[in-house]
Amino acid sequence: MEIRTEGASLLLDKLETLGENDQLKEEEINEIIKHPDIQQWLKAYDWIDDQKNKFRELLDELPDEISNDFKSRDQEINNLWLQKIDFGLRKAMDNIQQMRSSLEAIKNYDWDSTVQKALDYLPDKTELEPVLVVTVDGFNGGMFRHETVYLSLVYFDTSLISEDSFAHELHHMGADYWWEKDTRIQRFKDKGDKQKYYFVQLFTYLVGEGIANAFCSPEAITEVEGEETEQHDKMVRKYQEEMEDIFDNLEKLLENIIEFSEEEVSELYSNFTMDKENRGIPSGHFLSGRMVQMMDRSSSVSRDEILDLIKDPFKFLHIYNKAAGELDARKFSNELMEKVDEFIEHLEKKERKEL
Repeated sequence: MEIRTEGASLLLDKLETLGENDQLKEEEINEIIKHPDIQQWLKAYDWIDDQKNKFRELLDELPDEISNDFKSRDQEINNLWLQKIDFGLRKAMDNIQQMRSSLEAIKNYDWDSTVQKALDYLPDKTELEPVLVVTVDGFNGGMFRHETVYLSLVYFDTSLISEDSFAHELHHMGADYWWEKDTRIQRFKDKGDKQKYYFVQLFTYLVGEGIANAFCSPEAITEVEGEETEQHDKMVRKYQEEMEDIFDNLEKLLENIIEFSEEEVSELYSNFTMDKENRGIPSGHFLSGRMVQMMDRSSSVSRDEILDLIKDPFKFLHIYNKAAGELDARKFSNELMEKVDEFIEHLEKKERKEL
């Protein structure tokens, strides 16, 4: 496994030089921006408008007081990104030595064991050759984008190093190994056809986050109990109370994708898949993980069937409904299932025509 820490180390070096009246020089900012690790990190946010120049502006403004005038500059999600990236940079400035300690812990970690854990919950013959880029990211503590895993020092705690959370991100990379081979998924990976894009994105999201949370990092969707996890346990209990509402939101999202109202779908999708309330994880992570755990408890669904969803994510609702029927849990309606199946048939029909 390739661990890339040089970009984060460079950024920490530059931030450490800042005093109350100092600012980064233009050549220092250019050195940061041009580093391959920083370039790769910013590329992961290619859905944010002009993210490189915005990052440059944040670096240029350090260590001035945080600006709250984000709304006049961008739309809602861009505002949130700016605020969180700014937060990460400032937290790094205030905790340089802690960040350096975390960086060393990451470099010396037993990554081979973590890779194996991810492979345990992937289909046979998955090829997993991870690249991990360490960041100072206040928006996302861990993510997988463009065949690369990103791990942020901002949310990394050396006292709580968890193989599970690392395996979670590597699992996403393993799932992507199969999705790169699926032409139905690849054809609609960009937003050329937004209806099909959101449909495909939702199913890969449900399978990817569902399996990763259920098996690789189950503590993310489970009460752990303890003083240090009080906030986490509160989040889990809150989501448990809201399960019916979250399920409603998923059904509404599916309905709107099939009927397609772009503005409403975009909002519903971001609300389902992003943690806009800073709870710890998005509601979609929680629901999909619990759905996969239900499948795993069901005697009518085998573990292999669940893992094979990675090779065909569009079977997710059917496998879930089979488990839910046995366990007397809420199911997706026959009407909605028919609409979804018709849409999948449409995708596959187009696929056959173009081959």
